Amino acid sequence: MIPPSWKNGSHGIALLGIWAILSLAGAGHAANKVPVGAPEGPLPPVNGVWQFDFGGEASPGERGFIRILPTSEYSPGKFYGYTKGKSRPRPFDQNRRVTRDNLSLDDVTRDGVYGGNTFRIDLPDGRYEIAVLTGQYSRPGANRPDSHFRTYSIRAGDTVLYERDDSPETFFHAEGRYFHNYHRDWHPDVDLYTENISRWIPFAHGVVAVTGGALTVAASHYAPINALWIFPEGSADGHAAVDAFKARQRLTFNSQYPYLPETPEHMIPKLPTDVRASGVVLYVKDSFKGLQPGARPIARDLGRPLRLFASRGEREAGVVGVLPLRDIAGPIELRAAELVGADGASIPASALDIRYVRYGEYPVTGGYVVKPHFLVPWRPDRMEKHIARWFWVDLHTPDDAKPGFYDTVLTFSASGVEAKLPVQVRVLPLNLPMSRLYAGVYAGNLDGTVFRHFRTMKKRPHDLMHKVMRTRMEFYADQGFTGLYDSLPWHPFAYRDGEVKVDEETWDLYLDVFETAKSIPNFRDRGFCYYLGGPQLFPKCPNYLSIRKADQMKLDDIRFSDAAVGEMTAMVQEFYGRIRARDLPEVTFYVFDELGNHGAKGARWGREMLKALNRCKEATPGGFRTCVSALRCSVAREYLPHADIVMPNSAYPVTPETIEELQANGCTLGLYNMGASRFSYGFYPWRVNAYTRAQWSFSYDGDSRDPYVSLPTGARYSCDSRYTPDWDVLPSIGMLRQREGVDDYRYVQLLEDRLQTAKAAGRETAPEAQHAKAVLAELRDAVDITYLAPRNNLDKSTMDYYRWRVAEAAIRLGN
Repeated sequence: MIPPSWKNGSHGIALLGIWAILSLAGAGHAANKVPVGAPEGPLPPVNGVWQFDFGGEASPGERGFIRILPTSEYSPGKFYGYTKGKSRPRPFDQNRRVTRDNLSLDDVTRDGVYGGNTFRIDLPDGRYEIAVLTGQYSRPGANRPDSHFRTYSIRAGDTVLYERDDSPETFFHAEGRYFHNYHRDWHPDVDLYTENISRWIPFAHGVVAVTGGALTVAASHYAPINALWIFPEGSADGHAAVDAFKARQRLTFNSQYPYLPETPEHMIPKLPTDVRASGVVLYVKDSFKGLQPGARPIARDLGRPLRLFASRGEREAGVVGVLPLRDIAGPIELRAAELVGADGASIPASALDIRYVRYGEYPVTGGYVVKPHFLVPWRPDRMEKHIARWFWVDLHTPDDAKPGFYDTVLTFSASGVEAKLPVQVRVLPLNLPMSRLYAGVYAGNLDGTVFRHFRTMKKRPHDLMHKVMRTRMEFYADQGFTGLYDSLPWHPFAYRDGEVKVDEETWDLYLDVFETAKSIPNFRDRGFCYYLGGPQLFPKCPNYLSIRKADQMKLDDIRFSDAAVGEMTAMVQEFYGRIRARDLPEVTFYVFDELGNHGAKGARWGREMLKALNRCKEATPGGFRTCVSALRCSVAREYLPHADIVMPNSAYPVTPETIEELQANGCTLGLYNMGASRFSYGFYPWRVNAYTRAQWSFSYDGDSRDPYVSLPTGARYSCDSRYTPDWDVLPSIGMLRQREGVDDYRYVQLLEDRLQTAKAAGRETAPEAQHAKAVLAELRDAVDITYLAPRNNLDKSTMDYYRWRVAEAAIRLGN
């Protein structure tokens, strides 16, 4: 009989006790390594427990296991090995330590072998229990391991030990591995290995009857085997061996990442009797920063209302802190009542989108800390004493809301706990314009990120891809973005036999993006599809010069031939002819990113690429514009005279001198990667009259591993967002901070528009107009053109102050 702990992967004190005994016996992780391919002890094993550790020659074996290499062939008298055949087993080792991609698993779990011929073990006839460890957590690069999404099976004799379906429906099932960590809250007692790793490297178990003196194990082509345990049915030694390994497996990983709690920022202030009795402190957090477990309220926070002001149709956010004074059990809820104004005016409670701020584990030297990032619609299951938690309260003011003041109450409730917090909202008599700044975020095309693995198998879920793409664009528009920086699928065209050949399936994906953008007012004008003007469109021109080829050339030999320009021109004409015939949004040729990473040759290639595109432009009816993002001004100088829009980042640096240099070369100023901040999306781009603003990214790390965790890989915490199991966008704090900046920009734009209206009406000298000019001058003086100047570190309250000054001036001018 298979023990319950085998079936459900449970773990507990008993198993950790086994590991503790092993550790005291000197069986530590380093001591367990043995020479590759070396069997240990007599064969067959005295206790009847066979333990096989699969892997390659470059990775170590584990003491007490028989090492199996791809070259371990069966022969009579050897007892085990791969039988002869045409298939070739392929080893893998997933342990690595590179920037933002660290993984260190025990010596059994870390490696394994994919596929191969049948593996044979000579055994006396009888009934045996068999356990297999199968899977790969991640691999270097942008692709998931085959074991994540490919169909595969592992059989022992006629018994199926494990099988996996390769369909998108299975991979993206709401309760499956992909979305597991979406549902998970962080608690100090989390078992990191079980939650983050084990789902991708599961155990499978079965009982088989051996006849004829041998057991065969067959792994299909994409099936990884990390380890096998085989022993007589009911063997206590066998169960103990597997349980001891599971304990060691978890402890090896978890011991690398102890939780490092932060020191509380200060003492909890003296609390009123009713607050102490409620069991929780509910309070307003003035900033979106510092949302950490050790945060504490100050005396003035107690009882202070959450105050928000917004124009009609605008979103405005606040943060509410929850500091439990004792452990709190669920169900936990924070809900709002209807917002009530004067003269019967009201706003429904549903206008307040209340989201829980989910902590995520993040690796640091010596362990891990937690950081706030995703804003989830679900509620926590429990809260621990003195660990601060947070709720994001997002007001979406109705378009038809009556201007004025509104009041409501937030109620926090849990088992035996209730607390209330007043909310005061002011709706302004304003309607913000669509931003003239083309602000947005970079995002990989869905065919090349989330769904890329099913593209290679011709199993694209087209309907789902379209739904997710539209949902993402609508989310952008909801943030006030007007710049679309989504990447597109690669290589829709090829140049052969003197003409452009179209990959219609890929082009249909292009049309889906452009037609969806056309249907959304924010993106109807134009798009800035990342990489389109370089490595996405032209590589199938026979004479195209890629940056990789340029890197192998002498600097002065880097240039595009006339033949290359002719082929590229044909593609450009085909591209623009198709989109303009359908009256689709104008597309700016976004050429490349950070050519400074490629040194002098990258700069030269960028110059020659832009020169080639300018020749294409001259031959294309209606022309087009080019765009390039720049990492260093010393590199960008080579191609500035040939670019239309140049987008420096914060390290460029962006100063009055570098902006003047861009403009002197006829370039339009854009901005990219200035930080996922409110200031860089609002008052700063207004101050320097930027045309574009983009940031890495909607999903920087693509979709090559668990999308909801940052341990052990150390994924960035920027503005990266993901999806819910219903394929709604799961926003991050960084993304919504950027939205606040876009709204700052829209307020200033509104005031400038009203000043122009006043001027046209002959009211330029009116007191209200003079006041508006003074407010804009005050704001202009407050923002330094040198982006990294210390005085540009404006906090939330300062930016709120300037937004209010602008809004108040716009109201006066409008009246």
